Amino acid sequence: MYYLDSIQLPQGDPSRFPFSIPAFQSLDHLRFEKAITVFVGENGSGKSTLLKALALKINLPAIGSLELELDDTLNNFRAFSDGIKSLWKNKAYRGFFFRAEDYFGFVKRLRSIDQELKGDIVDFEKNLSGYGLKVAVGAMHGQKDALQRKYGDLTQVSHGEGFLKVLQSRIQPEGIYLIDEPEAALSPQRQLALFSLIKNLAANEGCQFIIATHSPILMCLPDAQIFQFEDQVKNVPVEDTEHFTIMKSFLNNPEAFLRFL
Repeated sequence: MYYLDSIQLPQGDPSRFPFSIPAFQSLDHLRFEKAITVFVGENGSGKSTLLKALALKINLPAIGSLELELDDTLNNFRAFSDGIKSLWKNKAYRGFFFRAEDYFGFVKRLRSIDQELKGDIVDFEKNLSGYGLKVAVGAMHGQKDALQRKYGDLTQVSHGEGFLKVLQSRIQPEGIYLIDEPEAALSPQRQLALFSLIKNLAANEGCQFIIATHSPILMCLPDAQIFQFEDQVKNVPVEDTEHFTIMKSFLNNPEAFLRFL
């Protein structure tokens, strides 16, 4: 099962961002034919730009310090997003948007929530007594315990471990998930763990994933639809992506590359 079927992109002034990105000057629509879609391309090619615009269009919850409507780093994408037309096979009621750089904002957000709950407990102990105090304080401790069970203490683990823990904790069956460059936080081994998670959720739990990445590991997700962003956006096999071919050639013969660097 997958949800977002296709999008139609707006046309605008090619001198203004993001319409100035070459890929968007010839791209009018994309059709999502697989449960996993991967956007690949050079820095500045438009893959993350389109992912952010899609997240705004779908109005997904954000994993970070702010919800999307309050995030001023996305202001340049809003007009572009508003012009996107989306067609759904089925409407997804679960999902989120997660950028690698948002992880630390999310950790701060959890710490802020924890501090607020501690403050509420102190206030209740000052102003309530008896059964009312027991119920109120119990509710606050229940929320603190629920957060601890779900995420643990993210300040006690590495960036990559925490990033993967958040994804494992937040992804639910039958949802749509937009993830931007998750490999920035992950070692190759952790990328393989994420690979396994996405593979199983897409195959068995009715999840749809749209991922922007530079990782050849994630590009190899089975049965994924790969869009390569260049002057045009093309649907290509993983073996034809620049990332895959460069990495493969380098690992097969690093000395040949090093002679020219």
